[in-house]
Amino acid sequence: MKVSSYAVTSFALVLALTQQQQQQQCAAFAPSLTKVSTTTKLQMSSGNPTESVFLTPELAKKCIDVADGTPLYAYSMSKLNENADACLAFPNAYGLTVRYAMKACPNGSILKLFNKKGIHIDASSGFEVRRAMSAGIPPENISLSTQELPHDFAELVDMGVKVNAW
Repeated sequence: MKVSSYAVTSFALVLALTQQQQQQQCAAFAPSLTKVSTTTKLQMSSGNPTESVFLTPELAKKCIDVADGTPLYAYSMSKLNENADACLAFPNAYGLTVRYAMKACPNGSILKLFNKKGIHIDASSGFEVRRAMSAGIPPENISLSTQELPHDFAELVDMGVKVNAW
């Protein structure tokens, strides 16, 4: 299966739902509706993709239409759930705390999805800790792994944020 890669500036999560639900789901994360802003530059390979691992071309088109154009990221909720469940099912003898390194993608909707599944967050800065908390992640489910202490370090620790120090 051939898939083109895109680096883009806004986000959409997509479920395998009815057409109306798909449009509502895409609309929930359309940049014009959520005022998502970043400085990522658009980088495209030659030509438009004709196949996708996650989306049908029709569903991608619907999300683009709802988002009022491109660029946009479209994530497969079923794949995110499938991978999260695989991590949570990892065999372990003494208990396991699965953590998502939010620097991979700090999208609030993905953070909320993983939080609902009981996955904790690994943040690499005070800003990421605050972003995770603003997405509803309890401070006690956030681990701060940083080489530079944020200005509000003591406050974050008092709130219950865990610190990974070496």
